[in-house]
Amino acid sequence: MTRQDIEKELKELNNRLDKAEIYFKTLDHCEVDDTKEYKTLKKIIKRMAYLQGLLNKMEVQKCLK
Repeated sequence: MTRQDIEKELKELNNRLDKAEIYFKTLDHCEVDDTKEYKTLKKIIKRMAYLQGLLNKMEVQKCLK
């Protein structure tokens, strides 16, 4: 994956995260944990963390050269 690909996917995931925030504000907190939407949200967050880690690693390698 190139840096541009990672940044593009992070931007798209961030947009999805923003939409999810709006959606979850309308639910009672006791209902949230069992929804498929919440499980999808957790996957999005994990993917974003992974991609951010890749970007950080690329940056460190760039600085070491």
